[in-house]
Amino acid sequence: MLAFIAVLGIAAEFIEPLGNWFEGQSFLGGSLAAFVALILFDAISGSEPKELSGVYVLADLDDLLPPVKEAFEARHIRIDFSGFSMETLLKLLRAPLDRMSYERVNSQQLTLRIIIAHLNLPMSLPGKLEPAPESAGLPAGTVFFTDSPENRERMQENYTKPNWHELKGLLDRVHERNPHITISCEVRESPQIPERKFYILNQEKIFHQPYGIMEARILWRENTHRILDTAGFGLRYGKARIIGWDMRSNSRATQEVAEHHMEWHRNLWDTLQYIKPVDPVITDPQWVPPEERSTG
Repeated sequence: MLAFIAVLGIAAEFIEPLGNWFEGQSFLGGSLAAFVALILFDAISGSEPKELSGVYVLADLDDLLPPVKEAFEARHIRIDFSGFSMETLLKLLRAPLDRMSYERVNSQQLTLRIIIAHLNLPMSLPGKLEPAPESAGLPAGTVFFTDSPENRERMQENYTKPNWHELKGLLDRVHERNPHITISCEVRESPQIPERKFYILNQEKIFHQPYGIMEARILWRENTHRILDTAGFGLRYGKARIIGWDMRSNSRATQEVAEHHMEWHRNLWDTLQYIKPVDPVITDPQWVPPEERSTG
């Protein structure tokens, strides 16, 4: 219909009788222009919203497995991460690293840059919850949040340290099977409490997963503790759990959003090169080949 109206409009410009006839006619109670506008409005309003190029909306961590697998097909694999304890990162890396431990691959370099939360200083989140005293004059049931040394210790012993130990073991096996691959892996501890997890794949795709907040009870060393936890931002908050952007998108806005997040990670990584914790959680933050490790 739009094509037909367009042809008529053009013809009316060149064929004088047709143009004169149009001037004296009305279409559906209005002018030709109004008729065309009506059809255009109907066509536009009835169309489906277009997906923005290079934007990813994922509902679950498993949805990240395909882009991570794709990233491991590159000759230079580079994964940048920021989060609390690298628990979810390890879930994504297990399968591709395990495959590299028993298959010969064409990749030449593997670079992992991991930023985690420093857990040897007080923090309010995750933190301890304690009932507010009556003298505070607050509504009944109000609780105060404070630092929880018990929970920080639990996070170190149950997550950060075991995760780092497992990741080093995976890299050891990759090195044994594919000694030609140059492996670089380092963990840096940040004093900044992370609000979200960042996954950057080969400096091309960036994904971020916000942390939620919820009250929880944990068992540590035979004692129950009431805490305010940084729970994963799950489906109960909406359909989207992980949002991503692709530097290869043909949308300039998408490219700029991806670059913005990558630059944030670069800045933090570079800053943490010379700003270190006095008492680090991980005392051996760089992976080295087994044959180069000290035996003393």
